[in-house]
Amino acid sequence: MTKAKICYVSPLSIHSYRWIEAFSRKGYDLSLITDSSYWVAPKPQSIPVYALPWLMKRNFFRYFIPNTLKISRILKKINPDIVHLHVQHWYSPVIILGGFQFMLTSWGDEVLLLKRINILETGLAKITATKACMVTVDAECMKERWREMGIPETKVKVIPFGVDIDIFNPTVDAHALRKELQIGANDIVVISTRALYNNHYNVECLIKAIPLILKSHKDVKFIIKGTGPLEAYLKSLVEKLNVSENVRFFGLVPYNEVARYLAASNIYVATSFIDSTSVSLLEAMACGVPPIATDIPGNREWIKNGVNGLLYTPKDHLQLAETIVRLIENEPLRKRFGERCSEIIKRKATWEKCVAEMDNIYKSLL
Repeated sequence: MTKAKICYVSPLSIHSYRWIEAFSRKGYDLSLITDSSYWVAPKPQSIPVYALPWLMKRNFFRYFIPNTLKISRILKKINPDIVHLHVQHWYSPVIILGGFQFMLTSWGDEVLLLKRINILETGLAKITATKACMVTVDAECMKERWREMGIPETKVKVIPFGVDIDIFNPTVDAHALRKELQIGANDIVVISTRALYNNHYNVECLIKAIPLILKSHKDVKFIIKGTGPLEAYLKSLVEKLNVSENVRFFGLVPYNEVARYLAASNIYVATSFIDSTSVSLLEAMACGVPPIATDIPGNREWIKNGVNGLLYTPKDHLQLAETIVRLIENEPLRKRFGERCSEIIKRKATWEKCVAEMDNIYKSLL
């Protein structure tokens, strides 16, 4: 039997990398067309990768037409059964005009921010979703946004980018890592694992809260795990606030190692003020790390305030500091939150379940 051919048109990120690896193992004939690399994902070794010049706002008019023509030629050569377009609405016209069956996966801000973007981009996004055979999103708030734009609810399916609980779980041993990081057995560790790329991830809010927390809890340590263009600025802010001794910056670590950093921590903090379902949040929950997160729709789908975590007003570092202190001072609450979080992930968002749901969509389109 001939294997079904699926061509991903997507940025290369840990998100797309995980989907590609999963369906490569399932025996699909895959290929990837990409013009950008986010969150420093490894290049897939098992499939053909067609790399194009990175299309950004400042070079859009220089590369858009050449990239579009290249995609047209590549798709004609591959002749896929399904084109799986991730995020990049501006490449949908070449897929539509080529007559290829395609589905769209939305990641977050490219849809959540549409009301703030010009009418051309909003219109193209709507055309893309209208022409797609299926639209998948990672959160109910994303589904609602597409519904507001006139896309039928029945056409949009929520599939989070789930968590591999064989890697991320409460049994991960982090004693050696805490010792390596010179963190005492009784020290409290607060961690953020978002990439330092987007202002709306707002890791700055956590850093501004640190001096306030240290006034009453001097031995708290903070792990900022991530890299990106904002890293230098955030490091300078840490120095300016005179909290360098309590903050550890960690850039790139292998994906499988992220679980050890989470397991070494006592509290997870999510600071983004624009987000759908944060995979970083789900990974922390899977490890049983009690979360504190911004009170936005995407986070409220996973955290019920006071039940399995705490929510605070986005951008409010004063309230964030107070919320972290509350959790620092209540170990039984941290334990209860952590246990409930890991159970939620096992019930709703394991990677195995999410891959199975996507696989069912592929099979329905073949």
